[in-house]
Amino acid sequence: MELIYILIPIFLFVLGKMVLEHRDKARTDNVRLLEEALKNPALDRATIESLAWQLTGARPPRAGGPGRFLAFLLAIGWIALFTGLGVWVIGEIVNEPAANAAGVLVAVIGFGLVTYPFALRELEARQKA
Repeated sequence: MELIYILIPIFLFVLGKMVLEHRDKARTDNVRLLEEALKNPALDRATIESLAWQLTGARPPRAGGPGRFLAFLLAIGWIALFTGLGVWVIGEIVNEPAANAAGVLVAVIGFGLVTYPFALRELEARQKA
């Protein structure tokens, strides 16, 4: 019975050590593969950011706080763009100049809101380069 009390911790130690060595080997192989993938010159920016995030664990700069606001702005822009186009088309159908003007104005504002996050991202990318 005392032999079991001695062998169980030894068995658990050996098992834990094997698991940790296996994880370390897998992590090393993963890092090596990611480094080789990053050396490929045909990768686009999003793929490089994703691979770098996997390699370092650091999030890309645009995945922080402003990303949610810009996503919200993009959603509002889409809604405004298609609402404005709908009002514009309905204004043309019923021949109402005020509805036409309002629809065009809302559609232009919606288009501006849709393109704003993309323009900011491109400006950030050009400033870093």
